[in-house]
Formats: sequence, structure tokens, C-alpha cells
Amino acid sequence: MNDSSMTNATPDRPSGASRLARLGIAIGLVVLIVGYSAYFQIPEGSGAVVTRFGNPVREILAPGPYAKLPWPIDQVHPIDLRKQVFNTPYTATFTKDRKNVVVLAYVVWRVEQPLRFLQAVGSLQAGASKLDGMVTAAKNVEFGNHELTALVSTDADTIKTDAIDQAILEQVRGPAQEKFGIVVDQVGIKRIAYPEENVAAVLAQMRAERVAEADRLREEGTTEANRIRDDARVEAEQILRSGRQEAGRIRAKAESEAAAIYAAVRELDPSFYRYWRSLEAVKATLGAKATIIMTTEQGFFDVLSPPTEKAPPDTPSLEKQSISRRGEP
Repeated sequence: MNDSSMTNATPDRPSGASRLARLGIAIGLVVLIVGYSAYFQIPEGSGAVVTRFGNPVREILAPGPYAKLPWPIDQVHPIDLRKQVFNTPYTATFTKDRKNVVVLAYVVWRVEQPLRFLQAVGSLQAGASKLDGMVTAAKNVEFGNHELTALVSTDADTIKTDAIDQAILEQVRGPAQEKFGIVVDQVGIKRIAYPEENVAAVLAQMRAERVAEADRLREEGTTEANRIRDDARVEAEQILRSGRQEAGRIRAKAESEAAAIYAAVRELDPSFYRYWRSLEAVKATLGAKATIIMTTEQGFFDVLSPPTEKAPPDTPSLEKQSISRRGEP
């Protein structure tokens, strides 16, 4: 009896409540998965393009949470909007004076229009490659408009690298934004190298510039020295002229005062005045170490001795006088 009863028994089946609970859990998981696939987050410094079955439907430029239709209906393509920097490879180019130089440049850029960038370029690596070609072409054009002295020189005024960088930037900026949705913020020459055959030419050019600078400094020094000498001569002549004028004025004043004194003395004592003037005449006439033989009757010599008596008629005239130097007959 026990065996037959065990054979006819059937296993327990799940109740209706249990089946509903399991169905609810399954539906909840599906809703959660679908809801999660419909949510996406744009981080700071990034943008995105939302496509629906491959066609762009939305361009996002601001960070934050967003919603979309679940995959595979909508798909999000994130794009980095931060500034990017890349170095162009070393490229050889010619200057205006046919000198070969090898240039390494750098470019600072960023994506401004994610949709246009995605359609025209697709990735940051491809964008850098596009800019590399544009910068290289502009660089060849600008270097061909300048001589080697605009790139390397001992004279800072002749260096034109900043102007060359700006010209390259102006050539690249417009087309890059129009075609690729890229904004180029800066283009610069990072390094300039020279082939072996150009080193001697560069050194010779620098030597010539140094010689020219030395000649210029010498010329400026000579000009300044001549100017100082001329100014000194003019100033010295002015001083001498002023001195001569002052001396003439003093001399004229002294002569005027002396004449007045002479006149006053003559009025006071004519005989003394004549005596004193005779002494002055003797002093002015005689030189040093002079011997004089003279009579005491004529000229100013009568002041040296008392007058003599008149000679007899037969006595030879003493009016003749002879003046000789000591030791002469």
C-alpha cells in the first residue's frame, strides 16, 4: 500500500503569487537595463554628437546628464573639447635666399563644432594629421617670403619669427574652422635646425653681422668724439673771445684812468711830470745790460745830471752822441 501511494503522488507546483513575483523581477530588470541605456553623462571639457540610426540628431556642448533612446536606436559619440597640443614632424623648407632649414613646429588647437568635426575628421588623431598638412603648407609659404636672417641673427631687430608664426596662424585658422570645426589658438616654431652644408653659411653670416655691428659702433664713437671736439672748440673760442673782450675793456678803462692821472699830475707840477716822463722814456728805451755814452744837454738824458755850462765857440759841439754796447769802441 505504501508503495502504490508513493507511486501515484505528484510534485508541488509554484503558486500564482510566486509566478507574479518572478515576472515582476524580470520586468524590473528589463526596465532598469533599458533606463540605464537611455541615460548618459557628458563630463567637463567634453561634448558629444547623438546619432539615430547613423544620422546626427543632436550636438551637445555643455557637460551634464542627458537622455537618449536605447541602443541601437541612438548612439552617443563623445568628443574632447579641451585644448590639444601636437608637434609637427621635422620638415625641410627653403628660405627666400635659398637656404635649407629643418623646422619643428607646434600647434595648439581645440574642437569647437563637434558635429562638423565628427563628419569631416572623426577623431583627434585624424584632426592632428589634417592640421599637420595645413601647417606645413603655410610654413613653406611664409619661410619662402623671408631670408635666413629673419630666423637667426645676432641682431634682435631682424628676427621675424613672431611675425612668421602669426602669418602661419592666420593662414591655418580660417580653413581649419570652416572645414573641420577646429579652432587653432596658436602656431609656433619650436626648433630650427640646419643641414651640415648650411652651418658654414650661418657662421659666416653671424660673423659678418658682428663685423657690421662693430663698424657701426666705431662710426658712432667717431661721430660722437668729433661732436665733443667741435663743441669744446666752440666753447673754448667763446671763452677766449669773452676773455679778450673783458681784457680790452679793462685795458681801455685802465688807459683812461692813467690818462686822467697823467693829466692831473701835469696840472699839479709840470716840471715833475716832465721829469717823471723822461725817466719812463729812458726805462722803455734802454735794454738790459746797456752802456750809454751821452751828453747832458739834449733829450730826456738831462734828468740824469745837472746841466753844464755852455761850451766856448771853438769847443767842438757835444750834441753828437754815440751809444754802444759794453765792450764796443
